[in-house]
Amino acid sequence: MNKQSIIVLFAIALLITVTTLFTSSCKKTHNGSSSADSGIIYFHLHTQIDDTTIGGNTDASDSNETGPGASPWYYIYDTHGPLIQLRVPQFFVSNIMLNNANGTMLTLSNVVLLKGLDSEDYYCCKVPVGTYTSAMFTVGLSSADNALVPTTQFVNDSVPYPFESGMWMGSTSMGYYGMIIKGLLDTTSGHKGNNPVTLNYQIPNSLTSANQVMLPTRGTGAYSSYPLYIVTKGSTVYVHILCDYGKLLSNLSNMTTENATDGMTLNVAVADTLASHIPEMFRYEQ
Repeated sequence: MNKQSIIVLFAIALLITVTTLFTSSCKKTHNGSSSADSGIIYFHLHTQIDDTTIGGNTDASDSNETGPGASPWYYIYDTHGPLIQLRVPQFFVSNIMLNNANGTMLTLSNVVLLKGLDSEDYYCCKVPVGTYTSAMFTVGLSSADNALVPTTQFVNDSVPYPFESGMWMGSTSMGYYGMIIKGLLDTTSGHKGNNPVTLNYQIPNSLTSANQVMLPTRGTGAYSSYPLYIVTKGSTVYVHILCDYGKLLSNLSNMTTENATDGMTLNVAVADTLASHIPEMFRYEQ
C-alpha cells in the first residue's frame, strides 16, 4: 500500500470517528435526561363539567363533539343551575414545570400539548429519575410558538387530534387562540333542552397565557393523601388533572347574554373574565 492510499484511509477513518462522536452527542433524551436515568411523564387530562367526566375515548381518536342524543346535558353550578353541553372544548398546554422534592424545578422544554374533548393521555417527555411534588403549566403558547404557522406542527403530545389549525387566528401577527369552548346552553326552566343558546368562547393566547396554573404540593396538608410522583428508571408516570369547564363558566354572571367572545372585538370583557379564572378550572384527580 503506497503512502497516498494510507493517507486516504486515515482520513476516512478520522471522518467516521468524528461523525460517530457527533451523532452520539446529539442523541440526548428530551430535556437532557439520558435513557439510563429517566422515566416518562404523561399528562392525563379529564374533560369535566363539575364532578362528571365527559368524553374519554380510549381508541386514541378524538371526535371533539358531543350533541343531543349523544351526550347528556350537565349542570354547571348545582342541580338548580343551568345545563350545558360541550362540543368543542380545547386548549394548549405549555411551559410545564415539575417541582422536585429536592427543592429544584424541572422545566419540560419544547413540550406543547393540545387538549381536546375525548383524548386523555398526552405524552410529555422523558425526565430524570426523582420524586416530584407538584406541577405547573401555562394554558397557551410561548411567544415563539404563537408566531408559527399551523403547518409547523409544533404540538408534540402524540395525540393526532385536534390540530393546531383549529386554534389558528389567521395570521402570524395574531397567532392562536389559547382556548376555545363551543357548546350549548339550556335556558328552559324545565331543562328540556329546547331552543338552546349557542356558546362560542374563543380566547386569544395573549389572554390565556397570562395566568400560570400552579397545582398544590402533594403529600402535605390538605393533599397529604395524594401520592408523590416517583419517577424510576424506565417507569411511566401519569399526572392526573381534572379540567372543569363547569367551574370556569360559573364565573360568568349571565351566560344567556355572555354566550360568545372572540377576545378582540366581541364581548372582550367575557374573554378577560374567563382568562383570569382559568387556573381555577384545574385540580388533581388524586
